[in-house]
Order: sequence, then structure tokens, then C-alpha cells
Amino acid sequence: MNELLLLLLLQELERQQNVLVVCHQGVMRCLLAYFLDKNSNELPYLRCPLHTIIKLTPVAYGCRVETIPLKIQAVDTHREKPKNIPTVRREKHASGQKNGTSYYK
Repeated sequence: MNELLLLLLLQELERQQNVLVVCHQGVMRCLLAYFLDKNSNELPYLRCPLHTIIKLTPVAYGCRVETIPLKIQAVDTHREKPKNIPTVRREKHASGQKNGTSYYK
């Protein structure tokens, strides 16, 4: 059900002329991944700076991306993709489990 709602939302965004989306960086990464045709492995590492307007303009075979930083001081929250992490992880790694105990105690 949630996937259907998301698909309907994305299709509606594609039909509109001008859309302003104010959202969390995680949501912005998902939207950028969709509109820039990125795969799920690239999604967590898409650059989404704080206090920045990201303008997407449809062009042939994709979107042109323009960034307009606002004059508000903020830390850089971007994380580069680690080079030593396998692309396929086991469920216990994704769930925060290490040898039957939680990473987050």
C-alpha cells in the first residue's frame, strides 16, 4: 500500500510545472535518487547539503541539477561511501546485531 502511494506521489510530481518540496535530507535523497535514476546503493551517499535549494529541471534523459545555497551557517553532514564495506550485507549487520548482541546498548 505504501509503495503505491509513493508511486502516485512521484507520478503527480512529474506532471506538475513547478513544485517546492521542503523535507528532511533522507526524503530528499530518495527524491533525488528517483529523479536522477540512481540505484539504492548510491542513495545513502547522495549529497544533500543543509539550507540549500536544489532545483531539478527536466532535460532529455534525466534532470539538470542546480544548487542554490542559502546564507545560513551549517555543518556538512555528507558522508562519503566507505571503501571497505561490502555492497551486500547480511541481515544481522543491517539490524545492528553483532554476535547476537546489539550495537546500540
